Amino acid sequence: MNIPSGMKLRHLEAFLSVAEAGTITGAAKARNVSQPALSKTISELEAQLGTALFERTGRRAVLTPAGEAFRRHTLSSLQSLEAGVRAITGVGQTDVVRVGVLPTVASGLFPSVALEFSELRPDARIAVITGPNRYLIDRMRSGGLDLVVGRMAPAREMAGLSFEYLYDETVILIGRAGHPGLSMTPVEALRRYPLILPNPGSIIRQQVMQYLIASGIEESVSVRFETVARPVGLPLIERSDMLWFISRGVVARELDEGRLAQFDLGVDYMTGAVGLTRKFDFTRDSPADFLAGLLHQRAKDMSAR
Repeated sequence: MNIPSGMKLRHLEAFLSVAEAGTITGAAKARNVSQPALSKTISELEAQLGTALFERTGRRAVLTPAGEAFRRHTLSSLQSLEAGVRAITGVGQTDVVRVGVLPTVASGLFPSVALEFSELRPDARIAVITGPNRYLIDRMRSGGLDLVVGRMAPAREMAGLSFEYLYDETVILIGRAGHPGLSMTPVEALRRYPLILPNPGSIIRQQVMQYLIASGIEESVSVRFETVARPVGLPLIERSDMLWFISRGVVARELDEGRLAQFDLGVDYMTGAVGLTRKFDFTRDSPADFLAGLLHQRAKDMSAR
């Protein structure tokens, strides 16, 4: 193992305390130790690792990129150690992270992150529900959810909640591969072929209606279905000449495989932010916070690629 021989549990606990408090002074008070003693412990840890974990700006101690990465792994290691202790001592408590996932993002980033979480945190499990954004936000307010992965709610619904950006996702118009409307403009195709719209009340429905109104075809389209559910919309599209407005992440695999085709709408306002919504008073260093960190890291990696 490449763990420095002088690294002790106290070093890791001190590091996490400073990372959470954001100041040496605040962390020292929380741990009931002197500020010089805590500073010395952090300096010892940085010397053992050969890198700075914090950037000191005034009284603040802000994690460096190396510090952020080390925090994530340290937290995972200590939580796994705690799970091992519980298993040996017979305390079989399992933490449950309750996550609401918007159907339009459920098949994209979230499944791979959830699998990584289950490998790193065998002491916890994820309970997932899906539904419209407003329904998920209401569930969070009532205490039924720890996190919501979806679109940003309107400002009037965000009191007491924070939205943390993950990535941008575009609402697109699709049809089956070889669709006869692909030789037409999107407006011509929408006038001629039946349409599947997102459900009323969904955030992407607003963007779609904006496009139809701006194109002057709101009254001339033939709407046959309303859904954002992949298990419903996908077979309808593949077995007919219907068109579907849907978030790209829902059908990204089929587009990459050539099973579906995308129309070029030629507008830039069909893109919106996908992110995490949670309460301001969320518990740091909890399994839910660890899952949030994984989502942020995977989204950052995805953007870099």
